[in-house]
Amino acid sequence: MRTYRLMQDIGSIPRTPRAIALGVFDGVHIGHRAVISRAVGMEGTSPAVFTFSQTPWELPKSDAWELVSAQGKLAAMASLGVAEIFEADFEQIRGLSPEEFVRKILHETLHARRVCCGFNYRFGKDCAGDADMLVELCARFGIEAIVVGAILVDGEPVSASKIRRYIEQGEVQEAARMLGRPFTIDFEVVGGQHLGRLLGTPTINQPLPPHFVRPRFGVYASSVEVDGKVTHGVTNIGVRPTVGSDAPLAETWIPLFSGNLYGKNVPVSLVSFLRPETKFASIDDLQKQIIKDEKVARRAVMGDAAEGLRAILFDFDDTLQNRPRAFLKYCDFFLNKYFPSLTPGEKRERAEEMLRRNNGGYVNYIDYFLTLMEDWNWTSAPPVGDIYREFQFRFPEYSALFDDTFPVLTELRRRGYLLGIITNGPSVLQNRKLDVSGLRPYVDIAVVSGDEWIHKPDPEIFRRTAARLGVACQSCMYVGDHPVNDIQGARNADMRPVYINAYGRDVHPENVTEIRSLTELLDIV
Repeated sequence: MRTYRLMQDIGSIPRTPRAIALGVFDGVHIGHRAVISRAVGMEGTSPAVFTFSQTPWELPKSDAWELVSAQGKLAAMASLGVAEIFEADFEQIRGLSPEEFVRKILHETLHARRVCCGFNYRFGKDCAGDADMLVELCARFGIEAIVVGAILVDGEPVSASKIRRYIEQGEVQEAARMLGRPFTIDFEVVGGQHLGRLLGTPTINQPLPPHFVRPRFGVYASSVEVDGKVTHGVTNIGVRPTVGSDAPLAETWIPLFSGNLYGKNVPVSLVSFLRPETKFASIDDLQKQIIKDEKVARRAVMGDAAEGLRAILFDFDDTLQNRPRAFLKYCDFFLNKYFPSLTPGEKRERAEEMLRRNNGGYVNYIDYFLTLMEDWNWTSAPPVGDIYREFQFRFPEYSALFDDTFPVLTELRRRGYLLGIITNGPSVLQNRKLDVSGLRPYVDIAVVSGDEWIHKPDPEIFRRTAARLGVACQSCMYVGDHPVNDIQGARNADMRPVYINAYGRDVHPENVTEIRSLTELLDIV
């Protein structure tokens, strides 16, 4: 992924046809993801994002502060398949009329073939242009314009301003639903006063950048990822009134870790607000309170098995999605594109062969496509890497969720359960499946192995997901179709496994509840 400074780098921007997502993308929340996803996968174009090097409001206005770190923003866009980011200085283009913006920037400079924006997108001098005007102006230059409607979470439109208010009020669970991930502080660890070490509670210090959102000052239970493992932490956001601090920072005690993290970017995800920041009468009183906070934080992050079932987590393919049906749709696209002269019967035979050889997705895709090339004597085939990249973008567009997926998730939400997805696979492929399918607004968390560098059946990916939700693994049910990756993995993480056998396979893991459809799940929870 390459980033261009629009005006500074204008001479080096390749004359490449592009599909471009337009927006500030200050949080890359699930609404932003929906817009970006529509710009990815258009054949013959480079997927790109047009945004600003600074938010286009007058800084330091509080509602202009970022919801994600710079590296977090880049990682989120990379997971969506974005190849190029164009950052404009707002001051340099704010004087352009809507027509000039479309003509000079989108058409002449960026060579847009498609642009995508949210329903409330504004552009041009004095924000004179709206989404409808964008569609009209783009049509004059042969540019397809797609306007994405509001994304709803529990009936409420997702917006950066709402997420920001949640965070500023300490309501981090609500913010996480709209972000599609926990609210995370992942800035570099710097040296401090070493007071925590003297108190027996050594902390890491992460100063908050000037334009990063300010969470409500106080103490939070947090999940911390260090050395590839998730653990609980106690995080103070603020200025430390008892001992003093020059600027707001996140100070986190990680009770079960001992080591040097200076200079590292440690992800600290806020799970729940515990108490306001307090000035104590003495250092001794502060120490006593920190110990009390740790006990509460441990329970808030790692959960309490005595609470019973609190969360239901799912595999994606062959659990929420009918993968064979989706894959056959992709095969139709593939065969119509590369083998248009085949008869309908021949295409059907080849599609069935592709499905059989695909083994439910448990293949090395480079080897998979190379074998097809060889066996089919496909001498005119494009480079195998190009075919694989196309697959990552195209396959997710043929989403085929089971008919009862949305009704069951809706009912489980109504019953008060936390919901999540844990799926194995490459980052771009699986994230696009989740975005295109429309599932993200229905769940509290979605974890992709390609983003985590661990995969099922490793119990750590299950534990990491539970900690981010703030529940005990013993309080989680996990529904999946694979006897090892899903059932054994969940069991090894102390979750309650449920085996879904949607296709009536002759595989029946021992000592585990088996269902044939998601609807049956409603009878056992």
